[in-house]
Amino acid sequence: MHEKPPNTFEVGPEFVPTSKEVQSAFEQLIGEEKYEEIRKLEDERGLYLWDIKIPGEAGDTEYSYMRAGQYPEGRASATAIHITFFDQEGFPVGGHSVAKYINGEWKLTP
Repeated sequence: MHEKPPNTFEVGPEFVPTSKEVQSAFEQLIGEEKYEEIRKLEDERGLYLWDIKIPGEAGDTEYSYMRAGQYPEGRASATAIHITFFDQEGFPVGGHSVAKYINGEWKLTP
């Protein structure tokens, strides 16, 4: 009899943030800034995509939450929030990850 080595890539329980947890993360990131909701999408497991925009004179700032997985709108390897900066003409000029949801907690990314 031949035993297989243990699977070192086993994944523990998947943590899925609630809408309130995502909203709380947005509020932590943007403070008192007023934002516009661009889109908010859910499936049978809950919220999977939420985009908000903060209008600005020099250009808008957009925060995008996406739960890990494959969706019609795209794919995410980790549950995270990203920020994208736009110029006055509406073209993206930069961005990066600002928070990741790890083991049931939001961790701000440097």
